[in-house]
Amino acid sequence: MNNLPKLLLVFLLVSFVTTSAQEPQEILIVGDMHQLPGIVKRAYKPMVKKILKYEPELIMAEYSKTGDTAAMGQWNAKFKEAYLKAKTAFSPDKEEIRILEQTPNTKLDSLQFRTLQAYYLSIGDQANHRMYRYFARHGVAKKFKPYGNQNPDLTFQLMRKLELKKVYGVDSHKGYQGYWTAWQRALKSGTKEGKKAFKKAMRKDSWGNIFAGVSGSLGRYVNKPETLDKYFRINSLRYEGFSGEDYDIQLKKWDDRNVNMAKNILDVLKNNANVKRSVLIVGAGHAKAVSEELKRLSPNLKVIMYHNLKNHIK
Repeated sequence: MNNLPKLLLVFLLVSFVTTSAQEPQEILIVGDMHQLPGIVKRAYKPMVKKILKYEPELIMAEYSKTGDTAAMGQWNAKFKEAYLKAKTAFSPDKEEIRILEQTPNTKLDSLQFRTLQAYYLSIGDQANHRMYRYFARHGVAKKFKPYGNQNPDLTFQLMRKLELKKVYGVDSHKGYQGYWTAWQRALKSGTKEGKKAFKKAMRKDSWGNIFAGVSGSLGRYVNKPETLDKYFRINSLRYEGFSGEDYDIQLKKWDDRNVNMAKNILDVLKNNANVKRSVLIVGAGHAKAVSEELKRLSPNLKVIMYHNLKNHIK
């Protein structure tokens, strides 16, 4: 009988450890607006404040996967060219890089940021190459000049404020070449009704962006479920009245890109199994498709959309 309390304690400890180990990972999906007009260039600032309350441990963004030249595609051709040159021309001091990667950014100077920038270029890591180039130019001071772009104003500010050292690129343009030209041709060949529906969606979105921008709620507007659905449909011409070979080409290329992105995200989470809360910053047109694909591929992953974030903040 004297051993009963000890056995009960052991049982409770085992149960706690098991429950903790089974706790699912979470990913917050944030749809961004890419480049904003100058009049609303501060629109990312309230988004940064809101996401910080979620206390994320890892940030993923719409950059090509490290070293994957096929996934870099034509849109990242300049970076790919620079990477292939640096790959053979740059010989990093591995011990120096190891130390710099473990040193808080607040303790690094411009020259050390440049060293990291050069290193990440040499391994084809576009996300961190861009981030450390930004830090080399602007430092990690509390104040920063808004550019109206999701990279310096949202992704890099989160990395800076959270004191994280590495942002993960999860985009893929593999097989994506020809999407834009096929999309344009498909749009031109659509029926009158199809074009009308498309133009109506674009017009409604323009006015929605204007009103949201003026009221300071652009991030919230863009991440509403109906807005994300609108961008998803615009980017893949999912309207009655569009069909044909070009339509099928652009549709497949768009859908394949989102599937590949979801797979890359799951690879990052698998390699960072100790991380519970992560954030994906991605173009608003991708947010819906990627979230659905993640749920399909990994049912145990907890997917949180930005519009519902307030219910998941401590």
